[in-house]
Amino acid sequence: MLTIVSWNIQYGKGVDGRIDLSRIAREILIDGFPDLICLQEVSRNYPATDNGSDQVAELQKLFPEYESFFGASHDRSGGFNGGRRQFGNLVLTRHSPIQVLHHLLPSPADPKVKFMSRQTTELVIPTSSGAFRMMNTHLEFFSEKQNLSQVQRIRELHEEACIQYNEPGLDLPNTPFERVDRPEKMVICGDFNFTLDSVSYERMTSPLPDKIPDLFDAWNVVNPSENRSPTCGVFDHKQWKNGPHCRDYFFLSENFIQQIQTVSVNTDTNASDHQPIRLTLKV
Repeated sequence: MLTIVSWNIQYGKGVDGRIDLSRIAREILIDGFPDLICLQEVSRNYPATDNGSDQVAELQKLFPEYESFFGASHDRSGGFNGGRRQFGNLVLTRHSPIQVLHHLLPSPADPKVKFMSRQTTELVIPTSSGAFRMMNTHLEFFSEKQNLSQVQRIRELHEEACIQYNEPGLDLPNTPFERVDRPEKMVICGDFNFTLDSVSYERMTSPLPDKIPDLFDAWNVVNPSENRSPTCGVFDHKQWKNGPHCRDYFFLSENFIQQIQTVSVNTDTNASDHQPIRLTLKV
């Protein structure tokens, strides 16, 4: 079995206003050690977030048995003590990846809204039954135009990987041109910042071209007759005036969905404005 936890941790800021990464770690480990931990909204050297701490380094100390791979959505000067100001997504893994890729997602001009750069980190994770692609992402909230564009790019990345897998290039081992397969099987998780009734959700799960495995919402595969557990707005009613609802998901390629065992949401913790979601796979 392989377990993945995904959580927008709001740089460790709980509904009580306290920034506490140790509390985040305790909540993640409450049901045991996941194989992969995919976090969104991780901060480095921002004076406004926890006195400019390096949260990647702090989380690595809290999870010493994991490798960490940080994908910065942006990388700017002016950080705490002269460091780089970075904000983005972090993957902690107990399975050393074969390859790691960081993809900047598109942000088409939308002059009437505030927005920030977004990205997704892709890891090729080996298992005893074969490797799969694990992607961790966080999409734009304030611009539907950008959110839709980012969904489209994720679909293109999936299509690109599948075509490369079936039409591989030349291989020059032990050089930068060494071929590393990007498997057709994929899991993508994170805070997608779209709701179940949105155009973005519909596009994410719409059919892909022939021979490209479609993407399925893991919750619907495992719990088709159950009401969906909310992933934000459970405790924080100031930011989420529309109340509890879902913005965080696991999507899997069609050739991987038979290996889903469980999907669940921890609706008890108020350590962030979002709730952690957990996926178990039989691999």
